[in-house]
Amino acid sequence: MRVIVPLAGPDFIRADGSLKALHPLNGQPLLRHVLGSRHWAGQVTAYSFVLLDRPETRAFAAGPLADWFPGASVTFISVYTRGAALSALAALPLGTDFAEPLIVDLADILYDSTLEPAAMLAGDPGLGGIALTFPSDNPAYSYLATDDQGRFTQAAEKRVISANASAGTYIFRDAPTYLRALAHGLENAATQTFRDLFFVCPLFNGVRDQGKSVALAPVTGVQDIKMEP
Repeated sequence: MRVIVPLAGPDFIRADGSLKALHPLNGQPLLRHVLGSRHWAGQVTAYSFVLLDRPETRAFAAGPLADWFPGASVTFISVYTRGAALSALAALPLGTDFAEPLIVDLADILYDSTLEPAAMLAGDPGLGGIALTFPSDNPAYSYLATDDQGRFTQAAEKRVISANASAGTYIFRDAPTYLRALAHGLENAATQTFRDLFFVCPLFNGVRDQGKSVALAPVTGVQDIKMEP
């Protein structure tokens, strides 16, 4: 499995010049702790990070990031993109196996899960994506709705269409599935963006558009880092 972590948003470098990724969390630097806590961390074949090109991020990539994730690829972009879905795209050309499962992890929510993504995808050829969710009604989150049989029907950004809030980790069958889903979002930007930005969660609508299913996997012990000071 390959994990892409888009860290090129305006909140990564804080007003005081410190980096969000280095903020202490449970005795460890935030980014290292969050990604290391994922149940599937030991099955990751490659990490790919996307950073805004700044002196602070260059130093971070050469120092802590290289120490925490040896061999990880880092892509620097010169300007802010129109959302995390497009920032993640910057790392895709660096992949060596486009058929392996692809995880886009925003790394801003800590949670407990026993999910085995690779095994789940291998066991269901029609499964195109997996969304990790938790109960909420806070409009700060993305949401995924299901029908009365529990089948995914719709994803929406910052709109409470169900009780299934996204935990900020998005699993796609492979890179082609992600790319087709992104194309769907670009072609339907009027309904698939929020404040003119392309978020990752609505891409599951593009997975559904491919005739593939999306599974919702519940998580517990949610600690939302981005909501903390």
